[in-house]
Order: sequence, then structure tokens, then C-alpha cells
Amino acid sequence: MTEADRAVAVELEGSGIEPPVDPRVRRAFWWLERFAPGIGSRWAVELWCTPPVMESNLRMPPGVTPGEPIEARWNGYRVVGESWGEGPPVYLVHGWGGRRPHLGMFVKPLIESGHRVIAFDLPSHNESEAGALKPGRTTAIECAHAVGAMIREHGPARAVVAHSLGANATTFAIAYGAKVERLVYLAPMGEFPLYLDYFAKRHGFGPRIRAGLHRRLEHRIEMPLYETNMTVVGARTGYPPLLLIHDPDDPDTPYETSQRVVASWPGARLMTTKGLGRLAHYRILRHRPAIRAGVEFIGPATL
Repeated sequence: MTEADRAVAVELEGSGIEPPVDPRVRRAFWWLERFAPGIGSRWAVELWCTPPVMESNLRMPPGVTPGEPIEARWNGYRVVGESWGEGPPVYLVHGWGGRRPHLGMFVKPLIESGHRVIAFDLPSHNESEAGALKPGRTTAIECAHAVGAMIREHGPARAVVAHSLGANATTFAIAYGAKVERLVYLAPMGEFPLYLDYFAKRHGFGPRIRAGLHRRLEHRIEMPLYETNMTVVGARTGYPPLLLIHDPDDPDTPYETSQRVVASWPGARLMTTKGLGRLAHYRILRHRPAIRAGVEFIGPATL
């Protein structure tokens, strides 16, 4: 690994860990679970829809100069990004709490393979505006509309490379009509409802607040939470060719759910990385074999 690669690695790993939940928040949820679960569930849904602000000095990798500023709008809301190169577009979609440099290691090899590369910030992330919710809040469905708006504005996608929740948003965007030829997903959130259990454990509340959070979240996104599972949404996409890359060590998105996604997706391929450790969810974004496999799966541009 070069010194430049090490610099990117340090910044990326430092950007990927959410701060621990304040013990006072956990104590408050403990009391609300027992005495006021309705109040607790209202608070929980707002926290659920708030992307974490991760401490990071993350920038694009060395050699990637600032791109051409671009934007798109959906329902009047502004999504901000940048573009490099010429050719059929490949879109880079970061995950929950991320920002467009997270997938920056894909920029140079995709330009070299003849593509225009477009990276952008999802709603309420980094430079992009909030959607219908308060500033600093969004949902996977709003993120899907932002992905669709970018693709409508800047052209049908030769491919989308997406990480974590960005993969879920992209799948919804395709189901809503976005034109995408190929998909490279890194550590997607394959079965969304199970994250309610993780969220409850992390914040220290029990089944009463969790049940209320489930109901309120379904009301907010206007669909049963089960229908956000990638196995369900994927059935409405026409199944574009998919390469899914995941590491069994990933503590943030279970590898087993990716296995189920690939099993349900005709023609999909699963690439398993090894040994990325407890930071696997973010290390995969700079893992050379994963990047190379994604670029090769997309293939050279054909105009």
C-alpha cells in the first residue's frame, strides 16, 4: 500500500464509526419504555430518520481533482454532486451517514475505462438539502427519489455503484423507473426490519417502544416495512445484472442477508471478501480486489 493509499485508509476508517449513544439517552429510553412508550416511539422515529454526523476529514483520494459541480431536484429539493470524465454515466451512491468521497476510490478506474463518473450527497447529507422532513432528517424512500432525480437529470446509468443504504435507495429508484444497466452493491442493508432490533439495543429501549417505532416508521414511509426488503423490492426492478460484494466480518450489515438477496436475484453474483475485520463495512470501500471486481463487472464504456 502506498503512502497515499494509507492516508485514504486512515481517513475512511475514521469516518465509519458512529459515536456511542449518550448514556443519558439510554437512561431516558429505559424510563420511557416503562412509563411512556408513546413518547419514546415518537422520539425514536426522529432519531431513526437522522443520519449520524461522523467525525471525518475524508476527501477524494489523491489524484482525484474536484469535479464539475452538478445538481438535480426532486419535488423542489436540491441534491448536490460532482462529475468527472466523459462517456456513459456511472453513479456512486454512498450509505447512511456517508458522503460522496466514500466511494471516491472508484472514480479514477471508472474514468480510465471510459465513463463519466457522478458522485452526489443524499438528502440531509453533507451538501444536499433536506427533503420533506426537518433539516438533518431523511428516509430511504427520500434517498431513492434523490437517486432517481440524478439519473433523470444526467442520463440513464451505465451502472450504479452503491454502498449500504445507498444500495437500498438505488433498488427503490429502479423500481420507481430509473434506468440502470448494471449494479455493484457493497454491503447492502438487505433486510431492513432487522435494523429496528439493532437500533433498539443500541439506544436501550424494549419491545413497547420498538413496536411503536415500527408503526410510526411505516406510516412515515407509507408502506409496510417488510416491503423495503431488497428481496421484495428487487422483484419490481426487472433484475439488472448485479454484483454484490460483502465481507462475513461486517458487523453493520449481515452477510447472510446478502446471500439471500443474491439467491433471490436471477443471475446475481456474490463476491466474498475476507479478513476486513470489525471495520469491514467501511474498509470494503478501499479494498483493491473489490474495486477491481466492480470496475471489471461494469466493463469498458460502449458509446
